[in-house]
Amino acid sequence: MNATIQIQDISAAAGTKAQGFLSVAGTAVKIPIVIVNGAQDGPTLLVTAGIHGGEYPSIEAAIRFGRELDAAQVKGAVIVMSPVSLNAFHARQAFLVPEDGKNLNRVFPGKATGTIAERMAYTIISTVVPYIDAWVDMHGGDIPEALIPFGGYIISEDEALNARNHELSEAFGLKYLLHPANLPGTTIATATALGKPGILVEAGQLGILDEDNTQVLLQGCRNVAQCMGILAGQVQMTDLTEYMNWPWVRASHTGCWYPQVKIGDTVTEGQVVGIVKDYFGETLAEYPAPASGLVLLVCAAMSVNANDPLIGIAY
Repeated sequence: MNATIQIQDISAAAGTKAQGFLSVAGTAVKIPIVIVNGAQDGPTLLVTAGIHGGEYPSIEAAIRFGRELDAAQVKGAVIVMSPVSLNAFHARQAFLVPEDGKNLNRVFPGKATGTIAERMAYTIISTVVPYIDAWVDMHGGDIPEALIPFGGYIISEDEALNARNHELSEAFGLKYLLHPANLPGTTIATATALGKPGILVEAGQLGILDEDNTQVLLQGCRNVAQCMGILAGQVQMTDLTEYMNWPWVRASHTGCWYPQVKIGDTVTEGQVVGIVKDYFGETLAEYPAPASGLVLLVCAAMSVNANDPLIGIAY
């Protein structure tokens, strides 16, 4: 980007940085945004975090990335939005937008006259995404989730888009790479549908702000910007271990959850990975692994409701 970037009432001329809040029409919701418009022409990268309000290392990494960027050193532009869901962030709400109970990362591209989550998604897609050439959406283990770092993107019929997503994933630097078969309503599914490179990255767990995972994600943002030629420097690409799907084990009962595995374990199909009991200690159900693979996520909360995600297995 070299011309002025104007998003709602926030304007950044070439060689300048601007910050403020996007307004979500018909609501009181504001979304923080930083626009770094480089002095030289080049591609535009969007970094989002805090689409889920309790994923703190990703939120902090994005804030630091936006703050450290110097427009004089940027070739192209970087747009940073974090935390996207300020309402969930301040409510300390895992996964869901508190006003409508919807998962923001399941309602993209949103609706102009929909619920609050749908309007938030629509605002991002209609006002920000037209400017961008690639999208890095950062996540992590929300308040009840134990998680090991991984990345992912949707494999499409566009081989050039797949190759670009793979290159950005190698640059970001997380060892494990997933290719979910179907994640409708997500940032990466929407980016793919629009023909734009879009990768998901996750690090951090249990709603804890820790420096190690913050640094992993911050360095990943720098790496992607270097890979795109936005920042100077050479990226060392990561050898990835790839998985072709990511089935969830979900609760069929409401009660007390007792996982029998931990993140990083390898499980076999049919192996019992956890038990839900009632409030008197009686077993309601044993939950088998739907496939053999690597345990990426585990619900660490004792309390579970029917349909809650319990275990995520990559295979």
